[in-house]
Amino acid sequence: MVSRRELIVAVGRAPRTQVEGTFERHASRDWRGLTGSSAGGRWGPPGAFSVLYLGRPRASVVVEAYRHLVDPFDGMTGDMVQPRRLLLVEVGVSDVLDLRDPAAAASVGLSEADLRSPVGEYEPCWQVARAAHQLGLHGILAPAATRLGETFAIFEEHLAPKELPRLVDEEVWESLPADPRRLRAVKDGDTA
Repeated sequence: MVSRRELIVAVGRAPRTQVEGTFERHASRDWRGLTGSSAGGRWGPPGAFSVLYLGRPRASVVVEAYRHLVDPFDGMTGDMVQPRRLLLVEVGVSDVLDLRDPAAAASVGLSEADLRSPVGEYEPCWQVARAAHQLGLHGILAPAATRLGETFAIFEEHLAPKELPRLVDEEVWESLPADPRRLRAVKDGDTA
C-alpha cells in the first residue's frame, strides 16, 4: 500500500494526453444539460467532485447502460428501461491522465481488475481520481470496464471555457438497444 503522497507523485509522473474527437453518453430523457455529477462513479467518489463520464465506441456506452440500469435487477430487461437520450459530444481537452496502457495504469497502482471491477467497487480508482483531481488534471482516459472501448472522465471544474465539451447531436432510445455482450456471445458461438 502506497501513501497518499506517493500516489500523488506517481500520478504526477504518469502519462498525459490531449483528447479530441467524438464521445457519447447515455442520459435520462429528462436530461437538462451536458454536465457531470458528484453522485459518484468509477472516477469520482460520491460527493467529492463533479465528473462528466463519456465513452466510445457506442457499444461500450450501451453496455454501461446495461451494467447500471439492467444487470443489478433480477428480471429487468433493456425493454423495461425508461427512454434514454444518447448524446454525441465533441471534446478537445488537454492535460488528461492517460491510463489506456497497462503499464501506465500499473504505475499509479491500478490493475486490470481494478479498471474492470463490478459497479460500485471503485476504491482503487477513487484514490487515483482524487490525486489526479488534486493535481488539477482535466480528466482521466482509461479502458472502459466493458472491455469494449474507452471511458473519458472529465473534471469540468478544471477546464477552461474553450475546453468544455460540446453537444453536437442526440437521439432518443425508447428502450435500450440490444446488449452487445449478448450479440458477441451469439456471434462467437456461431460455427459458420
